[in-house]
Amino acid sequence: MDNKLLKSFIMLAQSQSYRQAADKLFITQPALTKQINLLEHELDLSLFERDNHGAKLSEEGKMLYDNALVLDAQVNHFLCVAKKIRTGKTGHLRIGYTSSFLNIVPGIVNSFNCQYPNINIKLLEMSSVQQEQELLKGRIDLGFMRKSEGDNLSFIPLGKDFLCVVTHTEIKNRKQSIEDLIDSHNLILLSESSNPELNHIINDYLKRRNIDKKPAQYLTNIYSVLALVGSGMGVTILPHSIISFLKSNYCCQALTGHQSEWPLGLAWNKEIDIFLRTEFINSATEIEKKDNTRSLDLKI
Repeated sequence: MDNKLLKSFIMLAQSQSYRQAADKLFITQPALTKQINLLEHELDLSLFERDNHGAKLSEEGKMLYDNALVLDAQVNHFLCVAKKIRTGKTGHLRIGYTSSFLNIVPGIVNSFNCQYPNINIKLLEMSSVQQEQELLKGRIDLGFMRKSEGDNLSFIPLGKDFLCVVTHTEIKNRKQSIEDLIDSHNLILLSESSNPELNHIINDYLKRRNIDKKPAQYLTNIYSVLALVGSGMGVTILPHSIISFLKSNYCCQALTGHQSEWPLGLAWNKEIDIFLRTEFINSATEIEKKDNTRSLDLKI
């Protein structure tokens, strides 16, 4: 049923005058008469009793009037929600992120929520490889991740992360080469089960530097790794973003060479059009331009 017919029924019932109802609806009286006749035909009911003084609800019309008010309110609410969704004022976003973004994701999301308080954002921590798969399948809408090797996803760079050797502050690691530093201390790393992607990056780096033969102790918890390093029992290799996020007082030395750093940014599936996603990307990139201090944490 056309919502215009419903509104015409309600307005005529309240006005009890075709002329007044037509004026309030901004239509002509013949147009209003046609709409009322069409509604009565659709319902197969006589809704009004007409005389020279106007139109009053019939018994059938009285029985339907309250229901018409409820239905009209529901339709108005439905249209209002649809408009909010269309203009990006409500809805939901599923966003993936890696540990490299722990420093910046909360600020970006909080800023966006201030602009769009009725949008529900679900954050999902997962590796960049997982995010790429989920984006292509349409299971997440955006990903804070390292740049993929293929060109299946759109990507806006936000910065980069890099590997560091992390030691106790009493170890003067800057006076040693990376090879000597690792060779002269126990190597304590996060296990593959804890973070497969990071484990692969670190092991690949060690292999390319021909220092992958040294036995390492693998732990499943980042805090356990740092606790042992902090007690002077060895050194570890971690992304700079993790140390920066934890605000630790460990001594860090940036690694160099192949696979020691990687680009980070926002990625999305260009084949799927999502209005809210566009608004989020615009908000995130605008924050990135204004907040140079936070950007330095990622070494942009």
